[in-house]
Amino acid sequence: MPERSCVGCRQVLDAGSLVRVRVGSDGLTVEPGPGRGAWVGPSPDCVALAGERRAFGRSLRVEVNADWVARLLNRWPIQPPACPHGGC
Repeated sequence: MPERSCVGCRQVLDAGSLVRVRVGSDGLTVEPGPGRGAWVGPSPDCVALAGERRAFGRSLRVEVNADWVARLLNRWPIQPPACPHGGC
């Protein structure tokens, strides 16, 4: 399984244990879709830390405001998606 770094705590983990965040039509979303993504740990602390460090904006190459991060935190906890291959 590929490894990714959490943009919040910077810990390197299997991609299956992280959540991919991308920019959607109304801000940050975890819905699958095209485009640049940022990987964050399943802990709300990781999301909050990524917001404080402005890591989402750097990873996604867009201006991410505090409201986007707050809305994402309000939808937490979010489980990482199941592996589409069934055995990851």
